[in-house]
Amino acid sequence: MTIHRLRPRQERANRQAPADAPRAPRTAERGDAAPVAVPFAVTRISPEARRAAGRVLASGWVTGGPETERFETEFAAYVGARHAVAVSSCTAALELSLRALRLPAGAPVLVPALTFCGAVQAVLHAGLRPVPVDVDPRTGMPTPATVSRAARSCGCPRAMTALHYAGAPAPVEEYARAARLPLTHVVEDAAHALGTTVGDTPVGRLSRAACFSFYATKNLPIGEGGMVTTDDASLADRVRRARLHGMSADAWHRHQPGGSWRYTVEEAGLKANMTDVQAAVGRAQLRHFDHWQARRAALAARYTAALAEVPGIVPLEPAAAGRHAHHLYVVRVLDAYGTSRDDLVDLLARHGIGTSVHFVPPHHLPYFRDLLTAPPGGLPGTDALFPQLLSLPLYPDLGEAAVDRVCGALAEHAREGGAAAGTAGSAGIGGTPGTLPAAADDRSADRPLPPPTPPPTPHPGLRTLVVGAGEAGRALARDLARTPAYGLRPVGFLDDDPDKHRAGRVGELPVLGDLGAVRAAVLAHRVEAVVVAIPGLDPDRFRRVARAAEAAGASVRYLPSFIAALRRDVVGGDMCELDVRALIGRPEMHVVGPEARAVIAGRRVLVTGAGGSIGSELCHQVRAFGPSRLILLDHDESNLHRLQLELYGDALRGDDIVISDIRDRPRIDQVFRELRPEVVFHAAAHKHLPLLELHPCEGVKSNVRGTENLVRAAAATGTRRFVLISTDKAADPVSVLGATKRLAERVVGAAQDTAPAGTVFTAVRFGNVLGSRGSLLSVVAQQLGSGDPVTVTHPDVTRYFMTVEEAVGLVLEAARMARGGEVFVLDMNRPVRIVDLVREYARSVHVPDVDIRFTGLRPGEKLNETLFSADERHTPTAHPRILAAIPADHEPAFGPRLSGLYATAEDNDGDGVRRALAALLPGFPAAPSGLPARAALTAPYPDDF
Repeated sequence: MTIHRLRPRQERANRQAPADAPRAPRTAERGDAAPVAVPFAVTRISPEARRAAGRVLASGWVTGGPETERFETEFAAYVGARHAVAVSSCTAALELSLRALRLPAGAPVLVPALTFCGAVQAVLHAGLRPVPVDVDPRTGMPTPATVSRAARSCGCPRAMTALHYAGAPAPVEEYARAARLPLTHVVEDAAHALGTTVGDTPVGRLSRAACFSFYATKNLPIGEGGMVTTDDASLADRVRRARLHGMSADAWHRHQPGGSWRYTVEEAGLKANMTDVQAAVGRAQLRHFDHWQARRAALAARYTAALAEVPGIVPLEPAAAGRHAHHLYVVRVLDAYGTSRDDLVDLLARHGIGTSVHFVPPHHLPYFRDLLTAPPGGLPGTDALFPQLLSLPLYPDLGEAAVDRVCGALAEHAREGGAAAGTAGSAGIGGTPGTLPAAADDRSADRPLPPPTPPPTPHPGLRTLVVGAGEAGRALARDLARTPAYGLRPVGFLDDDPDKHRAGRVGELPVLGDLGAVRAAVLAHRVEAVVVAIPGLDPDRFRRVARAAEAAGASVRYLPSFIAALRRDVVGGDMCELDVRALIGRPEMHVVGPEARAVIAGRRVLVTGAGGSIGSELCHQVRAFGPSRLILLDHDESNLHRLQLELYGDALRGDDIVISDIRDRPRIDQVFRELRPEVVFHAAAHKHLPLLELHPCEGVKSNVRGTENLVRAAAATGTRRFVLISTDKAADPVSVLGATKRLAERVVGAAQDTAPAGTVFTAVRFGNVLGSRGSLLSVVAQQLGSGDPVTVTHPDVTRYFMTVEEAVGLVLEAARMARGGEVFVLDMNRPVRIVDLVREYARSVHVPDVDIRFTGLRPGEKLNETLFSADERHTPTAHPRILAAIPADHEPAFGPRLSGLYATAEDNDGDGVRRALAALLPGFPAAPSGLPARAALTAPYPDDF
């Protein structure tokens, strides 16, 4: 932003400027008869402020010190807050305030979709995930309805920032209710709002923290600087420490008489303090603030009166009652004006009138596109408003004549035809006064909100219901609450004991019902995991509890045994395998919601590869959603028998067990004709990377041709939903596993092009699944247990990881969201170095000095996996943590060439298969590279999805 001086510097009479030197424009001053230029912004530094800065410079103490403390005291008194902490900028204030809330890493935070890019950076730098909230084009600010929609899109927002846009009051309490958040988890972006009130309450006293800006063009101009105000002494103390690297004592106090050089650092911090020079300027400027605000209000009123006569130029409406600080005077340039906003900016510039646009929405900026997850339906209000926004000059030294000149220029360029056509609808969009675009409407906002759940706390992890409030349950809940690393946050108990119900609470947690209330409690309290802590619970009762929890979308965990619980002081130690946060570099996500039940309930569901680790877990969750029939298909009868016992407690249900090889097309056709599955989850595959490098023909037969057999049968028999389970190795594949899975994805995508009405084909890509059979941790655990070195291919090899629960959740949510032809991918944050994961796992099982042996990358292995191919685009979906891969438009047709690949595979010509894969998939190596595959197999290193 260009910062203009209060007055252009005047040349002395006895100094002649060069003839060709550009002449500085003269600003429009109060009382000027013929103004030459009207800058958009002019910074006013009062004479007292200049003297104060000189005084501090002469003192020799120019960093944070006594002036800063005095400014904090005076500013807190001005806004009526108990505490004020001076920092380097408003962006720093926002980041430090969000850090001080102690939210879990990656927690979703609602932010206005129309805001400064720095406000979104503050959320990201605090380690949190910004979720944009659409705005009402009439006000430029969110509504309770758009807040509610954004909150639903991310599942459970942990906090929100509320911007008082342009200095107008925002309905902060209404936003908090719509987000189902307490005001303790709202941080106000008050960069524009010094002097604003919401109702009669000054901004700075409404929420947990308010963040002000003293940028050179703000209402209290210093040049740089910001302030956090709060009534919370602990939050103020956290911000105060964090602004100086987290140090317990700053330089100012350490150098006072009796001070000490000693300090501690107990948490992360920034270098974000305010200097005494800034503070001295701020203190002096604050004495003029009320006068400047009165001047801004008078100029804004003059604008409003004059622009009432200009059709198509509409000032923003207030979003709430209160006092407007008038940091900006923002108008909308509607179609009725007859000239576009951008053309108008150029026309006014030719008149010497400066303007600006506040702001470019962050989701329009390349850096943020992949970091923001818009709610379903997008952000139509923001997108409609942005091309209309225009900020006009407004500052205390602006003269009335200058305001009249700006308004006169606006009137001059209004086209009569356009103005006449649009006058009636100038207050709205598309000719309808005061309406939002259709996608931004939210009828559900008129319905009463359900009772609020307990407010989020800084403890990270899945919201967890503990079944059993006895000795084991109480000990478990206590240890989970004390140990965030377990990834589970207890929110209440279920217990059959009437005395506990009458008491209402056990320890710090409420008793939410008896064991028959699982489903209701999960839905009412947004529970993500249920832990059964009644050792020795009757197996039938346990199954009923588990089914009810899974049917409501929660995952189920349980303690090993009553004896084990009694013999341990820390019952949570029995659940150390749940400490996945440290292993995968992020908190475990609860992906599936109860809405997925609608895809399954009452329908015939077929799961291929049902006996495998992914397939069997999927069967458990699918069964809980109440299908009319669950059909288990696998070629391994032993695994099917085991799964049947797990699901039903007996193995007498032979009609739901299908022993079949997906490569046998006649058999698959028979199964589909007879059983008519409505939903198919295709988990069967050859998926061991090194073995498929040795036997590429088998990979083609199962992964490609087997998938095509299933897809053809599904289309022929009217299957409604078909979901393929693929792998991240399908992105730019260099292995036979990745190549055959990429072709399977393309088979599924091509099937959608010719699918009968009502049939949807889609795919999901998994990372490496922790807890699946043959996965990394199972091999590492075996090697650690035997005392052997842990084998890792390369010191820098990385992989994306997900838990079994996340994998199954992704499949079910994909089935719900699919429209056809997509490839869904879970947002797994960053890849994890294998050596880091191995060391963290070894530490968790008390092996401090793990011996790692590096074996070298094997044929077909990448050093680093990716989630998307280089020629794929990825877009957000209706789920905040699931992305969709969109294939390149130029992807060549491949169907006719598959027959040649199949024929080569049937001939068991491995080299020919590799050449055929290379012809189908550009970039795939036609010949294997690296170590001989058999040599690489001597080191037991898993690679599966």
